[in-house]
Amino acid sequence: MSPIKPIPVDSFASGYWRSLDELAQTPAYTALQQGEFVDAAQQGLGQGAISRRSILKLLGASMALAGFTGCTRQPEEHIIPYVEMPEQVIPGRPQYYATAVAIGGYAHGVLAESHEGRPTRLEGNPDHPATQGACDPVAQASILSLYDPDRSAAVRHKGVISSFGSCLMALKKQQTEWDRSGGAGLCFLSENINSPSARRYLATLHQRWPQARWFVHEPIDRSAVFAGSQLLLGEPLEPRYRFDQARVVVSLDADFLQAQPGFLRYAHDFRGARQPSSSEQPPSRLYALESSLTVTGAAAEHRYALAWPDVESAARQLALALGLQVAAPQRQVLPERWVRAIAEDLQLHRGTALIVPGEQQSPAVHAIAHAINEKLDGFGSTLEWMQPVRNPAVAEDLTALGRAIQAHEVDSLIMLDTNPVYSAPADLDFAHLVQKVPWRLHWGEYEDETAQLCHWHIPATHYLEGWGDICAYDGTVSLVQPLILPLHDGQTLLQMLAAIDHGVAQDPRELLLAYWQERYSGKDFSTFWKRSLHDGVVADTRAPAVSASVRPDWAAHLPAAPAWAEDGLVLQFRPDSALWDGRYANNGWLQELPRPLTTLTWHNAALISPALAQRYGLENGQKIALSSIGHTLDVPVFVLPGHPDAAITLALGHGRTAGGRVAQDVGSNAYRLRISALPWAAPVTLQVTDGVQPLAAIQTHNNIEGRDLIRSASWEQYQGNPRFAQDSPPELSLYEEPCSAERTAEQAWGMSIDLSACIGCNGCVTACQAENNIPVVGPEEVARGHNMHWLRVDRYFSGDPAAPGISFQPVPCMHCENAPCEYVCPVGATQHSVDGLNQMVYQRCVGTRYCSQNCPYKVRRFNWFDYTSAAATHPAQPAQQNPDVTVRTRGVMEKCTYCVQRISSVRQDAEVEGRAIRDGELQTACQQACPTQAIVFGDLADPDSRVSQLKAHPLNYAMLAHLNTRPRTTYLAAVTNPNPALLDDGEGA
Repeated sequence: MSPIKPIPVDSFASGYWRSLDELAQTPAYTALQQGEFVDAAQQGLGQGAISRRSILKLLGASMALAGFTGCTRQPEEHIIPYVEMPEQVIPGRPQYYATAVAIGGYAHGVLAESHEGRPTRLEGNPDHPATQGACDPVAQASILSLYDPDRSAAVRHKGVISSFGSCLMALKKQQTEWDRSGGAGLCFLSENINSPSARRYLATLHQRWPQARWFVHEPIDRSAVFAGSQLLLGEPLEPRYRFDQARVVVSLDADFLQAQPGFLRYAHDFRGARQPSSSEQPPSRLYALESSLTVTGAAAEHRYALAWPDVESAARQLALALGLQVAAPQRQVLPERWVRAIAEDLQLHRGTALIVPGEQQSPAVHAIAHAINEKLDGFGSTLEWMQPVRNPAVAEDLTALGRAIQAHEVDSLIMLDTNPVYSAPADLDFAHLVQKVPWRLHWGEYEDETAQLCHWHIPATHYLEGWGDICAYDGTVSLVQPLILPLHDGQTLLQMLAAIDHGVAQDPRELLLAYWQERYSGKDFSTFWKRSLHDGVVADTRAPAVSASVRPDWAAHLPAAPAWAEDGLVLQFRPDSALWDGRYANNGWLQELPRPLTTLTWHNAALISPALAQRYGLENGQKIALSSIGHTLDVPVFVLPGHPDAAITLALGHGRTAGGRVAQDVGSNAYRLRISALPWAAPVTLQVTDGVQPLAAIQTHNNIEGRDLIRSASWEQYQGNPRFAQDSPPELSLYEEPCSAERTAEQAWGMSIDLSACIGCNGCVTACQAENNIPVVGPEEVARGHNMHWLRVDRYFSGDPAAPGISFQPVPCMHCENAPCEYVCPVGATQHSVDGLNQMVYQRCVGTRYCSQNCPYKVRRFNWFDYTSAAATHPAQPAQQNPDVTVRTRGVMEKCTYCVQRISSVRQDAEVEGRAIRDGELQTACQQACPTQAIVFGDLADPDSRVSQLKAHPLNYAMLAHLNTRPRTTYLAAVTNPNPALLDDGEGA
């Protein structure tokens, strides 16, 4: 890395910075920021300086092209009317159906929006316990996968298109052999199956073929959770956390706000205890001891960076400080001051304290964490135990399958929706192993790396095409119902299991009905079934809490921690926050979604600390060679403040070689360095190479120029000065006062965003993209500054780069009363509505971009190319697009509209019913998706509305208020609750 001499942090007027280059004011950063916008070379206008003559040529060409687009003849289209109009369908009025999507193997309840039988968008089911109306980015983006042209469209036999009937004939032949041997040599490999009906059919198969074996491969494995509870309690139980009851939380490498089962519900409950805007008591306090930056760590008042092996040492230090008899760690990795402060805080909050271990940590960390919870009276208050929502104990792991194949014990292998050829640990060499099995069948949505090595491949249906059921994190069962007939010749999981059993094709609905009719013990099954489908959940199926007691000798059975060289580097593996384990890699929305902490899109990178970058002389994008377990992988680096110095973090899910054009060869395959014995961390060596990989990050597109865009204070400061975030009104104005535009509408729309509640999950970004037909532009365009998201979530650092504080700020269009964009458009494309919206008239826009240049918030996006047509690099899927929103074309400026189509729809309904619009009846897409309810939208003309109350709160402030733009979107300043004992410590927030 180039020599960096950080300027004093207090020299930044706001105290916040976005990148290390900005903090250090490196020459490259200064050169980039000399102009307000990305330079002409990056815009694709040529190399070197642009002359005045060239500028005039471009201006003339743009005007001519603008005229041509207005005269373009649209392609001829044919429409076909209904012969018989369905009774429930009203053209232009969407219908909503409750269903569920599997995220990490657990149900997230969603409401699917359908336009004339065409699913277009997903939102959270407010009646579902895991979502409560919120929706995460992965679930929202799954609607795009429904229309993915790269989905498997046909049965294949040895790579040649075949038919399901031919596959059934082959299955019948195999069944004869399995019946004769009792299933000896037959093996099933699947991911974790949390479907009650599917588990029942699997049990039926096991009864028929008792010698058959069942293996499970889940790249994001939770085995440590159950091994830890087995160690501590004597049985494998699943923890269920109660963040609404917790006042002090300690995260031991746990990303419970984004990655653990139940994270949407946990985020909702966690935020409920941290609401200074509606509570007289201080917010709950969070400590995070973590090996890589997460949104959970970003929300913490105090965060300490530790390499993966050191988290267990820190857990042992805390346990000893709280009086638990465990073996002392080999090294004291956590400063004594931190240990003492956290231990005292936990003891002061006995009964309302909670320790949360990370899914990727060792069983010992889980056992120690929950032993501390029991010591602090957490069992039954902040923590409940339940029977696992997972596969039964008869399932073996992938390593056992590898041994069975090597021993020639596997004659037939059926793989159900799993891709071990891509995601198996490198030491198994599964691509070589699987080819030793004489008969192989794969069932999945894509012809992925595993499908290509199988004799038979059967397409799977998308969950919006089939019937099924699935359990949520708390055991609640959700029903999965189709909204559309299968677009390809796909089979549901129940159909596939029935075909394996009977050798015939069966109706998936009848298979599901048969299971629930047998399980239901009431009298009126029809009413029960209809109610369950309508609500999206099966009533009274939540797993009951079970009593659990700690084994007296648990500490004696703690396994010894693996030995790690003190001066060595640790390679840490983490699921990608968007692509997860790689199964969503062919989804353009998720590839282009900025990762919360790095703002990287598309490619993954090796995350390293500033100190490690200085040690090896590394800069962002420079490639390094990582060597571990005899394998080497070239990967670019990304310098991330707050990362542990002795660790390198690499996201899983990238580097696909099959399974779709979007995913093809994007990023580096971290599985090539993973080993079975240590799936989450491994010793690694680093070697600098000469290669460079451009990274498509969005964090440096705009410069804050030291302005105080984001504001925060401690609880103590807030109590001393509740209006610390308030601005004095500008004394002078360039605009007529009051605003000259007449306001005759009944409503005055506005938005409030609570920075204390925002966790930076980017759920709002994907919601906006799905609602407003925002295109995918690709990594090259993102790197040029051409990203098209109407809503961005800015990430800020503050303090010491080695241990910074982290803040998030969603930035949509501000919808200013005195909007600078409206005064400069030469064709009047930017307009101000009577109810306060800054509107774009797409037909008038000729692409001068004056409005974008004059916008101080930089929230406008320009279509440099035609990003939506079939000829685009990442073409849009017309069947998925929202018919209520115009699809923009090349040369048009676009931005956030406050979801004006929703405003119009609700207004029309209210007018028809002869009533006023009710507060809360209208929600924007971003507001609807937010798990922490950080975004509130409503009518400012109603003094009793929620948004009006928040605007009157002392924490309310407007971004860049001194410009007198009078934005309708304002913020509630963040309030934290740091421990006074750690305030003068350089580490932590």
